[in-house]
Amino acid sequence: MDIEKMLKSNVDLDDKEEYATLFLWDFAGDEEFYHTHQTFLSSSSIYLVVTKLNEADDKKAQDLFQLWMDSIHCYSRLEEDKSNSTDSQTLDDLDPPVVIVGTWKDTLTPNVEEIDDACRENMFKFTENMSEDELRHIRQEYFISNTEDDPSVFQHIREDILNLARKMKTWNKVYPLKFIQLEKRLQEKKKELPIISFDVIKHISTDTPNPLNEEELRLFLEFHHEIRALVYFKDLPSYIILDTQWLSDAFRCIVTAQKFRAISTRNRKKWDELYSRGILHSEVLDDIFKKSENIFSKHKDHILNVMEKFDIIIRPNTCYISENQRDAGDDKPLYYVPCMIKSEPECDIYEMFNVTENTCTKSTWLCYKFRFLPPHLMNHLIASLCREYKVAEVVTKEQKRQIALFGSSAVFELKKTTKLEKLYIMKCPNWIQIQVWQFGKGCEGGMYKYIDDFVTEEIVKIISTRFKMSNVNFEKKWECGLTNPESVTGSNDFSEEHITEYYCETCTCTHIYIGEWQDLKSRVPCLPQSCEIKPVSNPKTESISQVQTTSSKVCFRVKARKRDFSNIHNESTAAASLTGFTKEEINFTKMGMIALNILADVLYDLLKPDKPHLRLRCDCDITYLYSEHRRLNKHIPSNSNHRQCPPGPWGGSWPDIQNTDIAIGDDIERIRLTRNELQHSGIFQLDDQRFNELCNILSDLLKRFDNYSKPTRLYTDQLNDTLAKTITVEEVKSIENEIHVSGMDLEFEMEHQINVPTQ
Repeated sequence: MDIEKMLKSNVDLDDKEEYATLFLWDFAGDEEFYHTHQTFLSSSSIYLVVTKLNEADDKKAQDLFQLWMDSIHCYSRLEEDKSNSTDSQTLDDLDPPVVIVGTWKDTLTPNVEEIDDACRENMFKFTENMSEDELRHIRQEYFISNTEDDPSVFQHIREDILNLARKMKTWNKVYPLKFIQLEKRLQEKKKELPIISFDVIKHISTDTPNPLNEEELRLFLEFHHEIRALVYFKDLPSYIILDTQWLSDAFRCIVTAQKFRAISTRNRKKWDELYSRGILHSEVLDDIFKKSENIFSKHKDHILNVMEKFDIIIRPNTCYISENQRDAGDDKPLYYVPCMIKSEPECDIYEMFNVTENTCTKSTWLCYKFRFLPPHLMNHLIASLCREYKVAEVVTKEQKRQIALFGSSAVFELKKTTKLEKLYIMKCPNWIQIQVWQFGKGCEGGMYKYIDDFVTEEIVKIISTRFKMSNVNFEKKWECGLTNPESVTGSNDFSEEHITEYYCETCTCTHIYIGEWQDLKSRVPCLPQSCEIKPVSNPKTESISQVQTTSSKVCFRVKARKRDFSNIHNESTAAASLTGFTKEEINFTKMGMIALNILADVLYDLLKPDKPHLRLRCDCDITYLYSEHRRLNKHIPSNSNHRQCPPGPWGGSWPDIQNTDIAIGDDIERIRLTRNELQHSGIFQLDDQRFNELCNILSDLLKRFDNYSKPTRLYTDQLNDTLAKTITVEEVKSIENEIHVSGMDLEFEMEHQINVPTQ
């Protein structure tokens, strides 16, 4: 039917001109909205970065220009397929391409002969602090006057953009014909509604002349999300946003510039807290959605979920309550909006918390140094820390309590009960630095390694998994803890040597080296494959004296050795060849994909109905999900109370679960054991026999969960797709990294009663 319409139309079928769909967004320009723009940035785009040439000496204008170049560079593709290079894209070019446009050139100098030199000199001021990699994005520069230049100048820019587009990897990409039918239907639907449910779009996709099955529909949605034609998230599949401009407008309703705020007299103080401290009260949300259009209000929950996914808003782990709420007894949940925090500490941070030589022991500074620090990474990292630790509170000079969240720093409680240990995090130009304040007893070697592990894991998740920033790397450095926060440079490397003393150039004297951040073998034992358990003390557990009987937690942590990929040829993700990998390694990769994705989805879907404020799926790994199920203790494993280590129904090994044990709790344990088997493996391999055994176990397990949870897409279908797919080199690397770096450092706790002598 589509072809018939084309034949009957007035389109010149002999016209060799190529056509492409162009998407345009109008973003809010105020500073408060910058953090929301990341949602729409893509490596498949072409960017015009426009700046006023007459503001080249303005520090704020320079910083804004740098912000956009940094943001674009976050999504660059460094692992380019050089064989596809064209005449207009050299080996030194980086995608996505950037065209710089300098405006207001007529305000620089009246001398026409010197105008180009003056423009170029001013543009140098904008780009002088950019890294070499960032400069590789720039394809062309234009200096224009909107009032004096001939229209041909602007036509020249248009032609250059078209030429750049033709050289992009996404140009002339093969596109299934049946996608076109659904695309046209959705274009019509978009005129009626900017957002629709998955069920509706599924119905539309099956009501076309050449219907899509569910797998094809998801491929359609993922492809169009990649080019930002719509917004679809696998972990928020209930709704699909057809009009991305609508989503931008929805963000603008909440992350609202002060001049647009819908203040109510009754909630004026809570509005003030939004702009001074970034605290978003439920009453302010009510004000916002009352003023906004009805469709925003109708989809309020989904909008908030999307904003939480990108850490545009977060739920802090804090008991902070404003004075008004204390009086009213209101305990409604609060959000925190990182990008709206403008306030800096009212005085020196050490002074605010009384961090002195007599009251506190400060750890050495741990610095995460980047060649280039993504603009919004600090916001995401603070969001992760807010979910893990309680935000510290401080009493102001006006004797009011406020949470210690500031524009580029924050303080967290590491010990909720005693508050004797706090974590201070601060953003610097190209690094993030952290320090622990210990009030009371002194520091021991290795006692803060768990904090470094968590922060490192979160940074890796943010840059590699969530935003796939392949070009962002960092290294760890340290510096004397007596160095003032603003003077830290992170100049010392960690060494394999056993250091007991070092000379501090800041203090011009020698210090004892404690090594708080380093991994001590006595604290992190490696469990052999036989699962012989050796308990160690949990650095997160507080000791309590003068108690006869107490609940003690023993932490078991397991780490696997990392495989060396140095001999593997660096291929693109589209590569079909697996040169250098054995069948056993491919088996291990597929089982890792099943564990990290499908099995984690199973635990998440099972937990969600019983945990209203569950983290987003992208922030939940099996460690967290398994521990939450144990804590909930709803789905208890069967026939396992005979175990001695650990005692009780939870934990144990494969022999503890019989084939006839098919309770939900038994399957939760099977998931843990599958994941642990990969974790404990000293090699990145899984032989065919064990691979097939695990596949049979998991196939039966997933069938049971398909019947119980009734997921939108069957877990067994996902399993079959994973088993049938061709594994790429990049996927092998990714699974290895996730298992041994970010996702598979399994830690579980065993609680039991012990007697402690009175001290």
